[in-house]
Amino acid sequence: MAKKISAWKQKQKYMIVAPENFDLHELGETFSKDSESLIGRTIDVSLKDLTGDKTKQHLKLVFEIKEVKGNKAHTGFKEFNVNPGYLRSKVRKGSTKIDYVKRMEIEPNKRIQIKVVAVTHETVQTSRDKDMRAKITEILDRYKNTKLDEFVQSTLFGKLGTEIYREIKKIAPIRRVEIEQVRVI
Repeated sequence: MAKKISAWKQKQKYMIVAPENFDLHELGETFSKDSESLIGRTIDVSLKDLTGDKTKQHLKLVFEIKEVKGNKAHTGFKEFNVNPGYLRSKVRKGSTKIDYVKRMEIEPNKRIQIKVVAVTHETVQTSRDKDMRAKITEILDRYKNTKLDEFVQSTLFGKLGTEIYREIKKIAPIRRVEIEQVRVI
């Protein structure tokens, strides 16, 4: 009678690595029987774990394994989210929360969906709400021809949120602007 080999003994260990714009940081490890079954798997990581910056712990990144070279599984950006509890803590009674969602094309053949949340100091009239949404659309349209990696960096480290804040605070008093989600479609 042949000896049965454990399924675990047939698997190999692979190191999951972040994309180049995150300095090929090691995200974790996984086991798999063959490298092709790894492609498409996702891993969630806090931005605090990647950068060491404690102020970014409410940001969660999702990476998808794109290719495997040797025992390293290289990932690509898939999604970025803000913790919902963090967003809820920013909204107060008597303020207006403006949710804005837009699908746009970045670089050739890359489509993303972006969600922006703006919180005002006081209740805002509908006409000002519309003006702020139009200004956000105008700002996002400036980023149409940028590369995905550059766009993700500008959203994660506050450049885009700060730019939106500076422009829409001229329309109404703004407490906070957050990029809630960026997702590759």
